[in-house]
Amino acid sequence: MTNTTARITPSVAVEHACNSLNIVGSEIRNHLKKEIPAKVLFRQARDVVLLSGPTGTGKEIIAGVTHESAKQFLNRNGELVMVNCANLGNGTFESELFGYRKGAFTGADRDYAGLAGKASGGTLVLDEVQALSPQDQARLLRFLGEREYRSVGDDKTKNCDALIVLASNRNLREMVNSGDFRRDLLDRATAKIHLPTLWERRQDIGELAQSFAMEAGQDAGATAEEFFGLTRRAKADIEAAIIRAKEVSVRRLREVIRDAVFMLATDSLPEAVESDVLAPVLEREFSFSESDRGAQDIDELEKEFDFLVARTQLFELSKRHGVSLRALNKLCGAVQSLIDEMRDQPRSYRNVTERTNRLSKVALWLVSGARTQAEFRKFFGKMAADMPTKSVAHQIYYEVFPRDDQGKN
Repeated sequence: MTNTTARITPSVAVEHACNSLNIVGSEIRNHLKKEIPAKVLFRQARDVVLLSGPTGTGKEIIAGVTHESAKQFLNRNGELVMVNCANLGNGTFESELFGYRKGAFTGADRDYAGLAGKASGGTLVLDEVQALSPQDQARLLRFLGEREYRSVGDDKTKNCDALIVLASNRNLREMVNSGDFRRDLLDRATAKIHLPTLWERRQDIGELAQSFAMEAGQDAGATAEEFFGLTRRAKADIEAAIIRAKEVSVRRLREVIRDAVFMLATDSLPEAVESDVLAPVLEREFSFSESDRGAQDIDELEKEFDFLVARTQLFELSKRHGVSLRALNKLCGAVQSLIDEMRDQPRSYRNVTERTNRLSKVALWLVSGARTQAEFRKFFGKMAADMPTKSVAHQIYYEVFPRDDQGKN
């Protein structure tokens, strides 16, 4: 480990990287704080990373966060080199990626180190990797496997220590199945980071919309004291519209919000954008109507009511039975898991209760650490009144350790 790693934690490194690149959205930040340490930092940036997600989910900027995180935590001070593989056709893949020597081909009037060399000690991002031809996929496979390459016209082998990120908006496993992408190339990317779509990041939608509105207001000449972005209701409507439309693209949300603010600014930008002003925009862009807004209100009220009822029940039950809310929640989770795993028998009340009772006795026996019925009884105290009776201990023992058909334990 370097001195840098001793000073900051992986989570802090990712947080600093997100701040430096102005990443908006608490959900995506938390997602990256888990993914980047596990897929990049703890692996010392040695494994090839596959960064996947639909168009507009921010793969390019997240690749930047990955690079900055590795720079801070692993003290990797090389450049971030972004390559669009769709532009590396017509035989330019090797010469652009690996470089060439002067005179290697017509037009090679100088030595060129190549993008792999430029990314030394940094990060090499191969975007739209699915666009590579089968021949170039084979060349990339050798490069990823050995981390060695030769410039065109050179007989010397060079090493590449860059963090390599393959980025794609396509499902590469489906492309493998259809024969359009090499299976062994996909397998080289042992670390995989998938970016969720916009509509799956519910908490981020309002935060992003507000950020885009403030950005547009500033571009239109308004100060933070003159323009406050979106009202609370407007943000709620945008969130509902994005989720109902299952919109995947952060880029599209930005375009819609900026366009709405700029249209308002042609007359006079209000202090804040109201939901009524956004209504025709949301209907046009996401087919979000007034009836959808009403349904949204009902959904929110029902969820809030259900939450309050469940919370009240939890408080009442924990108080009545003398157990903490945390313990009660854990117990509910354990029972739910037990029910979910009952695939081999009907989920009838009798089957569920019998299995719950039996497993609770198994757990109790394990907690007691007992090896015999006598030790089990003594776990509960020294007084006979505190212990289960011998017959009860005997019954529990044979429920925990049932006898087989031969009468053996």
